[in-house]
Amino acid sequence: MSDKIQKFEQLIEFGKLANTSLDYKSFKRKSINKIKEFLECKSAKIYRYNAKDNTLGGFDKDGNDYFIPVDESTFVGTCGHLIATLHLPNCDNDIKYAKEKKYNTELDCSEILMTPMAIRGELIGVIQVMDSFNGKFDQEDIRFLENMANILTVAVQNIDLFEQLHRQFIQICEALGDAIGKKDKYTGGHTKRVGVFSEMIGKELGFDYNEMLDLKMAAVLHDIGKIGIEDKILKKESQLNDEEFQIMKDHPRLGYEILKRVEGLENVVNGMRYHHERPDGTGYPYGMRGEEIPLMARIISVADTFDAMISTRPYRKGLPPMVAFDEIKKHRGTQFCEKVVDAFEVAFKKTNMYRPGVKKKAS
Repeated sequence: MSDKIQKFEQLIEFGKLANTSLDYKSFKRKSINKIKEFLECKSAKIYRYNAKDNTLGGFDKDGNDYFIPVDESTFVGTCGHLIATLHLPNCDNDIKYAKEKKYNTELDCSEILMTPMAIRGELIGVIQVMDSFNGKFDQEDIRFLENMANILTVAVQNIDLFEQLHRQFIQICEALGDAIGKKDKYTGGHTKRVGVFSEMIGKELGFDYNEMLDLKMAAVLHDIGKIGIEDKILKKESQLNDEEFQIMKDHPRLGYEILKRVEGLENVVNGMRYHHERPDGTGYPYGMRGEEIPLMARIISVADTFDAMISTRPYRKGLPPMVAFDEIKKHRGTQFCEKVVDAFEVAFKKTNMYRPGVKKKAS
């Protein structure tokens, strides 16, 4: 097989890979691995442009963010500033090498090749490759990297568009949550905290990017059905009587009626609809059991109950987090899913709320 045919096939393979994920971190990791393989180089990086502060962002080996200004003080910044390919065969002799190492502390190379990702003069990012295993990067390597940059430009633009649309949708969901907050101040803040606790649990359960997006939306919307509850019940400052509680228990069904016609939200709606079900079958409004209850709903159930316990209401003072934590564990397997409680315990112990030496009683 000729080198030209091989390079062409590699570009086709790279194009397929670059359009398989809308999760930027996963997309970036896979793309970097392929760039290193195809260009046969020691290392590679992809920097994403941030127009708000005019920087190029990267990750170090520990996954921490760092940002390089788009100007002529560094190699990467110069590439982005000029929107031009730069080849530096002996970069370690250049003063910019030391300046760039202030941002990228793991930079260790003698040769750098960089090319911008741009469309219609608009910077999207920069690809940087370092130290060819074949001696030095040649003109064929430069053309090949520029072709990969063209492919990545389209892929990153798609990711940018998806992230923008998702942010807008989350903002709409949060606005709906705030609409409930106008009726019930407790529910507004509660919704945001349940979202945080749910994401903590989802992370420990290994949720992927798309699952985390659905979980976040379901958590934000889990009480949307309270819009349909009468104000005299929703705003009541004393404990609900049996009749009022029966009406309040209908809010998951009301939420489902509000959202069921929205296409593509099936998982989100089910997470919201079933978050008051219990593994032992004594939940509401449907009395579902165990694995019948979607995992997303089981997560929100733990997050929702924990926040409800630590929150102060007009008719009672909130419990200390350690007391609420013990209550969640006490009902593992009956009120709450066992594996969700286990994940919550791992997540909780990483927070400042976990204080095993503190006396655990309600104040």
